[in-house]
Amino acid sequence: MLTRGLVVADVGFWGDLHLQDVNNYDVWSHYLTTQHAIPGGESWQYPPGAAFLMLLPRLGPGTYGESFVGLMLLFDLAGLGLLASMGRRSGNYTGVWVWLLGMPLLGTFAVLRFDLVPAVIGIAALVVIHRRPNWFGALVGLGASIKIWPIVLLFGEWDKRRLLRAAATALAVIGLVFLISAVAFGDPASFLGEQSGRGLQEEAVASMPWHLEAIVTGEAPHRAIRFGAWEIATDNADAVAGLLKWLSVLVLGVAAAWWWFRAKAIRAGQTHLGDAAVSRDFVFTVVLLLVVTSRVLSPQFMVWLLGLSAVVLTAGTTQLARPAWLVLGATVLTTALFKSSELIVLRDVALLAATIDASWAMIAVLRRPAIPAATAASTPSPLLRA
Repeated sequence: MLTRGLVVADVGFWGDLHLQDVNNYDVWSHYLTTQHAIPGGESWQYPPGAAFLMLLPRLGPGTYGESFVGLMLLFDLAGLGLLASMGRRSGNYTGVWVWLLGMPLLGTFAVLRFDLVPAVIGIAALVVIHRRPNWFGALVGLGASIKIWPIVLLFGEWDKRRLLRAAATALAVIGLVFLISAVAFGDPASFLGEQSGRGLQEEAVASMPWHLEAIVTGEAPHRAIRFGAWEIATDNADAVAGLLKWLSVLVLGVAAAWWWFRAKAIRAGQTHLGDAAVSRDFVFTVVLLLVVTSRVLSPQFMVWLLGLSAVVLTAGTTQLARPAWLVLGATVLTTALFKSSELIVLRDVALLAATIDASWAMIAVLRRPAIPAATAASTPSPLLRA
C-alpha cells in the first residue's frame, strides 16, 4: 500500500495530474468506439489485443485516467499474488520483494503504460509451465495478442507433445483475438507495417556509440521524433537498425538450437534439464537477448524484465541470480536521470552484462553433465568408504 500509494501520488491525483501516454490511450479508445476502426498513424504499433485493453477503462468508474491507473494496480496486485504463490512452493520470497520495491523504481511507467498487463500474464504462464500446457498456451497467446514478446515463452516448454498443445492453444487464442478485431475494427495486422519501419531509438543498446560520442564531444546525436519516439536520425543509425532486424532473427534461431539440444539431452537422461526452473531461466535469457538486440528500448520494457527477474529470483535456480540483480540495477538507472547520455550508456551496459552473463550460464547448463541416479546410488559416500 505504501509503495503503490507513492506511485499514485507521483501520477498527481492529489495535485498536478500527469497522465502521459494514458491521454493517447483515451483518444485511441474514443476513436475505436466512434469510428469502429483501429487508429491509423505511425504511433499505433500494437497487436489488436491492446485495442480491447484500452477500451476496458471506459467501462470503469470515474475518468478514463483514474480507471486506467486502477486497472493497472489490479494487475500489479495479481502479479504480486502469482509471485507469492510461486514463493510458497519454492520457499523463496526474494522475487516478491523485487516486485514490491523494484516496480516503484520505474516511477509512474508501470501504471501509465499497459506493459504491466502482458508482464503479469507472462508470469502466470510461467507459473503453470510444464503442468498445464493448455493454460500455458492460452496465457502465452493472450499476452502475445497485447504485446508480441510473450510468444517467446513457448521456448520454455521442451516436451514436444506439451509444446504442440500449448502452441495450438496459443495460436487459437491469437486467432480469436484477431478475428474479433477484424470484425469489430477492420484490419488487425496494420501494426506490423509500422513496426517494420522503426529506426534506431536513442535508448536502444546499439545506440551506445552515438552516446559515447556525445559524452566525449558534448554534442548530442542528431535525432528526430519518428513513430512516436526519439530516434537517431542518421544514415549510419538506419543501417544499424536494419542489421538489428536480422540479429533478432539470429537470436530466435540460436534459442531454437538451445531448445533442441536441451530436449535431446533430456531424452538422453539429463532429466534435471527438464525442471521448470531451467525453463524460466531460459525464457528470461531469450527476452534479454531480444531486448538488447532490438531497435527499440523504451523505459516501459523494463517492466517485462523486472517481472521476469522476479520470477527467476523466486522460483528459479541461483545460476541467473546475478543477471536478475543486474536488471534491477538497470531499472534504477532507467529513471534516475532520464534522457542523460551517461545514464543511458550505464543502463545499457548493465543490460548487456546481464545478457552475456545469462547466456553463458545457459550454455554452461547444457555442457554440465548430470550424475545418473543409478551411479549416484551405487557410489558409497566418503564416510561409508572410510
